[in-house]
Amino acid sequence: MDLLLPGPGLAEWLLAALSGKKVALWTGSDAGRGRGGRAARTTTTALRERLGWVDLAGASGLEGLVVVMALGGTEPPADALQAVQGGGTVVELAHPPVVPLWRPSRWAARAELVRRASESRAGVWLGRGCYAVEQWAPIDTPRLLVTCGRVRAIPGA
Repeated sequence: MDLLLPGPGLAEWLLAALSGKKVALWTGSDAGRGRGGRAARTTTTALRERLGWVDLAGASGLEGLVVVMALGGTEPPADALQAVQGGGTVVELAHPPVVPLWRPSRWAARAELVRRASESRAGVWLGRGCYAVEQWAPIDTPRLLVTCGRVRAIPGA
C-alpha cells in the first residue's frame, strides 16, 4: 500500500483512546531515532508520565499496549499480548530507520522498506491474535506508521 490515510494528531488520539486504561509501554532498543522516532518517543514518554503507564515486564491484566519501534528493527516480545486482556487495545508506532543525509542512495531503500512494512505490520498483529486492525499516519507526524487493533479474548479464535 503506497498511500496511508491521514489520521488525527498522535498525542490527541492516544490520549482519547487510552485515557483511564491500564496501559503498558514497550520501546524497542533501536526506537526513537530520526524525526518520526523522536516524535513517537517524546509523545509516549509525556503520556506515560501523565497517564501512569507501566512497563511491559511483569505486567498483567492490561487494557492497552503501546509499542514504539523502528521498522525492520527489534520486535516486541512474542508473549507481549498475553499481558493484555481480551478486547484490549494494541497500538504500534513504527518509524523508518534513520538514513544519513550523506547517503542519498539509501533514501530509496528506506522508502521501499516503509512500503513493505506498511503491508506486513498489519499481518504481523493479525497473526499474533489481534482483530479490527487499522493502519494510518498521524497528520502531525507523517513519517510514523500507526498500526492498532484489538486483542482476541480467545487466542487463535
